Amino acid sequence: MTEPQRSAPIKGYPAGLGRRLGAMLYDSLLILALFFLTGFIWVPLSGDVATGPLFQLTLVAEIVAFFGYFWRKQGETLGMRAWKIRVVDGAGELPSWQQILLRLLVAPASLAAVGIGYAWLYLGDNKQTWHDKLSGTFVVHLPDRE
Repeated sequence: MTEPQRSAPIKGYPAGLGRRLGAMLYDSLLILALFFLTGFIWVPLSGDVATGPLFQLTLVAEIVAFFGYFWRKQGETLGMRAWKIRVVDGAGELPSWQQILLRLLVAPASLAAVGIGYAWLYLGDNKQTWHDKLSGTFVVHLPDRE
């Protein structure tokens, strides 16, 4: 597997909660559509209702693949692109697979703790959420992008 093309570090300023939530809304609609497609394929193949641990594991794998692919390839999902935000590491480069997997493991906890993990971005200078801090990543706003 080839590494993504590296160019100059990405410059931007910390993205606020509104942009992050907007991107999450857009991406959740895309993921929901992907889940529907999976269910439509699953039922005829299994001959049963789309339930059970194997089906749930498939959905989790789709989430990891969706975010992993986009964040590793270009640092942004389609929803993030619409809101002009991107995930970068401390040097302004694309995040590593280790950082991506750590973000994906901690982000649900940030949300499940009544959103405190996301609100945490108001407490620091870098505007990092729990999953940003633990993975060593930043979400930046890119206002000058075409």
